[in-house]
Parts: sequence; C-alpha cells; structure tokens
Amino acid sequence: DDIVLTSQQYMKEHFSTKISIDSLAKKLGISPRHFKRRFKKATGENPLTYLQLLRVENAKLKLETTQDPFNEITWGVGYEDINSFRRLFRKHTGMSPRDYRKRFSW
Repeated sequence: DDIVLTSQQYMKEHFSTKISIDSLAKKLGISPRHFKRRFKKATGENPLTYLQLLRVENAKLKLETTQDPFNEITWGVGYEDINSFRRLFRKHTGMSPRDYRKRFSW
C-alpha cells in the first residue's frame, strides 16, 4: 500500500516533531478514518502506536549509545511530557529507562 509506505517513511523522518495522524492523512489525500483502517490492515498497528514505537526505538538507541539524560532523550524523540514517555517506554520495553540503560548500554 503506497499510502501506508509513504506515511511510514514520513513518520521515520519526522518522528521527533509533532505529528498529527489526522493531518498526515489529509496530507496524503485521504480521510483520517480511512487512513487509520488502511494503516492497521497493512501493518497490524494503528498509526499512533507505530509512531510511539518509532520514538521508543530511537530512545532505546540513545540510552544504549549515549549518556544523554532521559529528559533530553524524551524531548529529542518528540515528547514534551517526560513522565508520559517514561510510562510509554516501560509499557513497550518492560523496564524503566534507567534499568534499560544499565542493561544495554555499550
């Protein structure tokens, strides 16, 4: 699905900025509802979850390879609320950012 591939590429390139799924759908020329259905059908995830996973994966990489404070990593992946992102990170990894860094940093 070309629209889904285009949206995934856009999210990969702009994950650190504020992305509105509805605005992205409109930019791609389809309704938000139709976009969300197509995205879910093609990827198995809804677009917001996909975007969150991109951000978590980037944060994991930063935790593994830098000593940047978690608040800077949070802001760098497009979140403003550190506690919200900390909960999201724990939900997707099963551990806190601190524990993740201790276990996987190089």
